[in-house]
Amino acid sequence: MLYIVASMEEELFSLRRDIETLEPSGGAGIPVEIHCVGIGPKRAGEAMTDVLAKARRRPQGVLMLGVAGAVQLGMETGEMLLAESYMLDPAVGEAEPVRPDPDMLQMAGAASVASRMPVNRSSSLTVDHLVSERQERLELRERFGVASINMEDHAVATAAREADVPFISVRVILDIAEQQMPGYLPKLARGRNTVFSEILAKPWRIPTLVKLKGQMDLCQSVLARFAMSYLKLETERRRSAREKAAADAIY
Repeated sequence: MLYIVASMEEELFSLRRDIETLEPSGGAGIPVEIHCVGIGPKRAGEAMTDVLAKARRRPQGVLMLGVAGAVQLGMETGEMLLAESYMLDPAVGEAEPVRPDPDMLQMAGAASVASRMPVNRSSSLTVDHLVSERQERLELRERFGVASINMEDHAVATAAREADVPFISVRVILDIAEQQMPGYLPKLARGRNTVFSEILAKPWRIPTLVKLKGQMDLCQSVLARFAMSYLKLETERRRSAREKAAADAIY
């Protein structure tokens, strides 16, 4: 069983649709469970710990998908991130960096090549708040030497490591380093009704929200495209392993 996790349903929208169109019976070729773990390191880490504790069988891996913010100048919306180290902002807590499972990292690299998507492999930093200001982004870049920031990777990776489950995070740049992000954005993640209320109450925010929606649509497409490539390669790998085991048993 492979667990695919994200902090928000919006990050999984296109992938859920693509998986449901597969045959037979909407299967992904390999057993998959999809979970949302929430936004922020504390919430996501605790949710991942709970999900893994309730698993009937130990998952063969956890693949986290999501969006991230760029702190490195020159990165563009839709650019894929395959970080080789997940760091934690000391303001959140003192912890050593966590690295992805090497086999899953290799598979993710192959999936990115198969789907013709270049990736940035620089380390990522997990923070506990929306970094909306350009100056703070650049300061984080200078201080930690990372290319991107997110709010869950280190916590979810730690939960997986403590459960002895292989983990990798694959993210896509949503907001670029030069982009000013609205401070009310986390509130909008509560649901569609909140977005509608925000538009009705403050219509001058519509242009910003329209731009962000376009960026999110692109990110959803990239995440789904990558994930489907990953699932295809993992299905082929498992089939080859079964065939080899069967041949070995005969001879």
